[in-house]
Amino acid sequence: MVKDKKNLSKLTDFQKKNKILSEFLGQNLVSLQGLKYQKVRKLLTNCKILFAFLLVLQNFSNSTSSAQVLNDSTQNVYGFSTTFRITEYQIFRKQDSVLQKIDSSLTNFHTFDLVRKNRFLYQDLGHNLGTPVKPIFYQLPLQAGVQWGIRSYEAHKIHPDSVYYYDTKSPYSDFFFVQGGRGQQIAGVEFTRNITERSNFGFVFQRTNTFRQYAASPNRTENAILEQYKALAWVRFFSKNKRYQFLAHYHHLNSPLKELGGVKNGDNPEILYNYQQTEAQLTSDPRSWQIYDRVRIYQEYSLDSTRHLSIFQSTQFEKQRDSYFDGAFETNKTFYLGTAEPTFPVIDEFPINLKEINDNYQFRLLTNQAGIRTTWRGLGLWGYLKRRDLGVKSNFKDLYRLRNLSENYLGGMLQTTLPFKANLEVQAEYLLGKQDYLLQGKLSHRFLRASLKSISFSPALVENRYFSRVRSWDYQNNLKNTFAQELWAELHLPFQAFSLKPSLRYQVITNHIYFNRDTTGYIFPDQLPNTLQISQLGLQCNFRVKDFYFENQIFYTRNLSVFDVIRFPEWHLWGSWYYEKGLFRKALLLRVGVDWHWRSAYFADAYMPALKQFYLQNDFLVRAYPISDFFVSLRIRKVRAFLKMTHWNEGILPPPDNGYVVTPFYAGFRRTFGLGISWRLFD
Repeated sequence: MVKDKKNLSKLTDFQKKNKILSEFLGQNLVSLQGLKYQKVRKLLTNCKILFAFLLVLQNFSNSTSSAQVLNDSTQNVYGFSTTFRITEYQIFRKQDSVLQKIDSSLTNFHTFDLVRKNRFLYQDLGHNLGTPVKPIFYQLPLQAGVQWGIRSYEAHKIHPDSVYYYDTKSPYSDFFFVQGGRGQQIAGVEFTRNITERSNFGFVFQRTNTFRQYAASPNRTENAILEQYKALAWVRFFSKNKRYQFLAHYHHLNSPLKELGGVKNGDNPEILYNYQQTEAQLTSDPRSWQIYDRVRIYQEYSLDSTRHLSIFQSTQFEKQRDSYFDGAFETNKTFYLGTAEPTFPVIDEFPINLKEINDNYQFRLLTNQAGIRTTWRGLGLWGYLKRRDLGVKSNFKDLYRLRNLSENYLGGMLQTTLPFKANLEVQAEYLLGKQDYLLQGKLSHRFLRASLKSISFSPALVENRYFSRVRSWDYQNNLKNTFAQELWAELHLPFQAFSLKPSLRYQVITNHIYFNRDTTGYIFPDQLPNTLQISQLGLQCNFRVKDFYFENQIFYTRNLSVFDVIRFPEWHLWGSWYYEKGLFRKALLLRVGVDWHWRSAYFADAYMPALKQFYLQNDFLVRAYPISDFFVSLRIRKVRAFLKMTHWNEGILPPPDNGYVVTPFYAGFRRTFGLGISWRLFD
């Protein structure tokens, strides 16, 4: 026994980690031997290999890194206080003097799906991981000009302003795994380390699985409808005095999906909520696919040591491929077209298999931007030129091909500090030779935040012209620009035991373009030549009673015009009530509580898989329904874990309110048990 202890004490730190990790993963693999989930066992095996590789990488980096932090006992003191991160948005606005620490709290840790993480402000296909989504409320676009127009996976992408670049004193890694129940699974790893004191690289890789929740098959492989892959890699370098900074990242999203079309006869609740016995509207498992790639480079150089005068430049290349295939078009024809007949132009001149749908589009966008940043009498000033080059090609060859569409923008920004420690930022951008523009202002203060935005943007390429076996249209650029304005303000009223955040949002939209479906079943883009007005009142109320916390959010939204082409619930409520306390001398942080959500009934937009578009419908009323989740989250040093019962209140209310609907014909998620773990390493 003594001899074993002596041998163990001679092990290096790396060997100890590898031994502990092997024992931990080995126990999990043994516990899974009796399970039939072959993919889970295979995933854990792959994770073991990946973790071992990363530990080798960390051991190498520890032996070569010069940025070691030691205390008096020569022990590493790496942790949350030595790992920082920053975004390109902060560097561009010269807000990089203070870096952010990584989040070590339990906030939102248990909300692993996109809809719940965003407080149910998105609509997807039954709260299933990785499925197409759209915002519940209207959102103004971020960019003027022409866009591609297929946005159903936009929320799953990592926006450039949300890409973090790290500054670590030691290698940092985060291994996370979520088993959500009923086939939902997320597994991933994040790793980053400093190459030198002023350079860093890292990557994130995530795999998401989703199983069908209705029309289930005895064959488990057939029940898998989505296997989504998401990857991000980055590198950062800055000179000794930060006069030169370089940022680059690559982002990849791969989302293949077996389309089901919702529940057959799903307008009948008795059928809709009978998950095991229901049938899908689409047969033969049609497939849609979106692959998105983005490469972005940002660099800036300061002409003086104080960084008062700098030049900056960015290049971003994006490629998005959207595909859809259904070899049983004749069988599924009624779902796609209703009683209408397909209209594919020049069929005699273009070879096409009339018994299938085979659409394949590839959109490309190259954006270059360059400008100058300076300060003058307390003002931060930016001026820049931007060029966007767009292109589209398809499997229809010259029938749908777009080349050399270019847009040139002139833009500028102003930033200043006002009295009472308020900050003001104004941005303007104009598309030369067109009507497109972007004008916005933001005011921020401790007690008040407000923004005013006005934008004119061109119809999307898909809205102007599209060819498919399902539906084709060519408006010959007859659609007009959409004009939209938005005023938003939020007060922050902190008190000793609670805080209030009342808010106001007012939107005016002219020439709104949306997807409609006529009485024959055709789905097509339509434009309202009139003006819409939407107002929204919000209130966020958070309060605390000892160790009990109550977070609440309410939105009341009204359409002030007579035109009902933007649908949303009048009332939207969300809350998170939990108990949180540090136990065992604060070695364990525990959070136990419930999340809940309720919204009023409304005619939510339906979804057409072949076009990847949500469209207006007037037949399926999405009823009001309360949703509640129970969760237990904990943190022990660098490990976070949670247990969760999703939709625990299923079946409490009598039919037809024994379930809920998110999108017409797509039933919401049933009662499921899930668990997750995040294990962070800092050395």
